[in-house]
Amino acid sequence: GKVAKQQCVGPLQLPLNDCAVVALDYDGQDGIATSMGHAPLSGLISSPAGSRNAVAEALTNVIWAPLQKGIGSVSLSANWMWPCNNPGEDARLYEAVEALSDFAITLGINVPTGKDSLSMKQKYADQEVLAPGSVVVSAVGHCADINRVVEPVLQKDGGPLYYINFSNDQYALGGSSLAQTLNKIGAKSPDIVNTARFVSAFDTIQDLIKDGKILAGHDVSAGGILTCLLEMCFSDIDLAAEIDLTPLQENDLVKLLFAENAGIIFQAVDQSVEEYFDRTAVSYAKIGEVVSGDKLVIKHHGADYNFPIPKLRDVWFETSFLLDRKQTAGTLARERFAGYKEQPLKFVFPSTHSGMVPVTSKDVSRPIAAVIREKGSNSERELANALYLAGFAVKDVHMTDLMEGREDLSEVRFLGAVGGFSNSDVLGSAKGWAGAFKYNERANKVISDFFARTDVLSIGICNGCQLFIELDLINPVHDLKAYMDFNDSMKHESSFTSVKIPKNNSVMLSTLAGTKLGVWISHGEGKFNLPLSEDQYNIVAKYGYASYPANPNGSHYNTAMMCDPAGRHLVTMPHIERSIYSWNWAHYPKERGSEVSPWLEAFINAREWIEQH
Repeated sequence: GKVAKQQCVGPLQLPLNDCAVVALDYDGQDGIATSMGHAPLSGLISSPAGSRNAVAEALTNVIWAPLQKGIGSVSLSANWMWPCNNPGEDARLYEAVEALSDFAITLGINVPTGKDSLSMKQKYADQEVLAPGSVVVSAVGHCADINRVVEPVLQKDGGPLYYINFSNDQYALGGSSLAQTLNKIGAKSPDIVNTARFVSAFDTIQDLIKDGKILAGHDVSAGGILTCLLEMCFSDIDLAAEIDLTPLQENDLVKLLFAENAGIIFQAVDQSVEEYFDRTAVSYAKIGEVVSGDKLVIKHHGADYNFPIPKLRDVWFETSFLLDRKQTAGTLARERFAGYKEQPLKFVFPSTHSGMVPVTSKDVSRPIAAVIREKGSNSERELANALYLAGFAVKDVHMTDLMEGREDLSEVRFLGAVGGFSNSDVLGSAKGWAGAFKYNERANKVISDFFARTDVLSIGICNGCQLFIELDLINPVHDLKAYMDFNDSMKHESSFTSVKIPKNNSVMLSTLAGTKLGVWISHGEGKFNLPLSEDQYNIVAKYGYASYPANPNGSHYNTAMMCDPAGRHLVTMPHIERSIYSWNWAHYPKERGSEVSPWLEAFINAREWIEQH
């Protein structure tokens, strides 16, 4: 619920973000940004260059978060892995550590922590294998505004694209991904040759991000300029670019496309960014523009080169597919591979949604909501926060409070059962939690009395949904009972998907009828197994696409959320409580300028119903 930026981006939700951001709290805009960098092949050519390139990659990854003090906000952690006590390796390690230390000092960055694994050698009966000495660098910094983090997805209505060579070095293919695919290492890798210019470029980009001048950005240190440009086109449909690399003054196009010199490509709002660079004397090149289409066009000294984006996106995705085959049941890995680009996130918002946090008077008496949890559950704070924002007074209730008689829910008008892994799911999802209700007389009476009332509402989310279904609280009159089954993939699924909400009688969701909203899912047993015909169930939300992976579990009738016949008790596998803020969403239309998503309306609806009953 505090994740403001994770790895997947854009309508296609592809894992392209290199910068992660977590909010410090629910109400503010501050967060913690983190990234990683490594350059093991570069380090084989020159261990000092490998250290500097690892730091540079971490920095050109974290640069996309607006840091409170620019590069001065960053701290590093260095994880050294080296086959020491072998000929020449101790000296190479010394040079690498010295280079990283000197580089960090010159940058004005501290390295307060790290770890080392200095026996990276494996002995066999007939040989010894040495792991290549390398350092993995983690960068962390204070993000000043979690809403302004830049993603690597080009915007169709944006301005020109620019390139900055942070290395200030000549282009070289040594240590590159291209070299590795050719089973080579190379004789010369790029390095960082001017630290002062690196710092100036970093902080200038930071100023542009804070001023809202950058729409998209990506680093080029993993694959080079060509990979960077393609990846910035991958996560949307009908998205392309026309690029001219002639201004970069490199005649060797292969070097230009595949050299992994530390650097970035970004899309600006307009050409006013050039004034910033002129003031700070940062070298830059305007290289192209975003267009609609399916080809990346690169011009170089009068020649045109066309790169088919859909085909290359599949090539890029194929490695993930091959791994997915080994851990996903049946043919679903192939279904994901075939369908991932056919399921873009598309939203329909309610026309009345303002996007602003509601203002609730503290002087007004708030109805009481209880968030119930068990050992191993989670997301109770997210649910409590959503309820409080909607105007409830929220109580924290643990199962032991019910079992030992400290709480009887008599004052409670809204009950929320949270997600997580109660009792570590060792008996199955929510089976142990349900057992605590079934086989404890006090707890059983409390939950039975609560659901017998007609003046109350409830929601069971994920593990809480599994709990309510296991306790048979939604359709108790059915002879054939519904149950929650393992996902068809036979693995835990975690993703940002969408749900469609039809016309319905749910107290919480009725005003959202006709919408299609983004929402998080995270579960291993999320499949609604519904043995009766669809008309026997009050299904109030379905996944945006019926096929995998948009429907992550194979639920019967594409069910995502379900209510009791009266519409007062809602069960949902998607985590609406983790999708309350616009920054919670992995893809949210920026043009809406929202603070909160429409999901908060569901909790407001609950509070208003209770006030009227």
